[in-house]
Amino acid sequence: MGLLTETAEAAREALDVAQIDVVADRGYFKIEDIDACETAGIVPYVPKPQRGSAVAKGFFPKDQFRYDAEADIYTCPGSAALSRVRSRPVRGKIRVFDYANAAACKSCAIKTRCTAAAYRKIARYENEAVLDRMAKRLAARPGVLDERRESVEHPFGSVKQWMGQGAFLMRRLENVRAEFSLTAIAYNLRRAISLVGIPALIAAVRP
Repeated sequence: MGLLTETAEAAREALDVAQIDVVADRGYFKIEDIDACETAGIVPYVPKPQRGSAVAKGFFPKDQFRYDAEADIYTCPGSAALSRVRSRPVRGKIRVFDYANAAACKSCAIKTRCTAAAYRKIARYENEAVLDRMAKRLAARPGVLDERRESVEHPFGSVKQWMGQGAFLMRRLENVRAEFSLTAIAYNLRRAISLVGIPALIAAVRP
């Protein structure tokens, strides 16, 4: 968490492009980082992890509460409207708004599937629109996460399996970087031989 923009910026610089799409797994999901990506001209695709106390207890996840930006309300699985009831600071900079409808929860037929408290509250970050935009992008490109998995997991899976490198042997950051650089060179050479063959590889590097 917190490394999405830094990693994407390095990739954009290496590729020498003005704009880049970055696809990452759930471990990179952090609203501040996703917001920073959009500001920097980087288009993020990061699936939202299902976490929080409601999910842990088996209640309806937040994704099942539909947000209406124009009316500034959430519609719950029981079709009740949850309006903003208060705001509070989080991590000193970002504010979070809580949405609830205590009266509707009292008579809700599916309340036991939603909360064990007197009523359900939904929290929304003041910049959560960035997550809504990303959710729409992911819905428009349903295969993009599979593409990431197929291309990214292969190198690390191969390195761990046929090189037996489940952990680094070296210590200190500089030494670990050198160790991984050697690993990457070995992997890339082996992969290049598999893809183009030895004669084509020799021809590519011949002056």
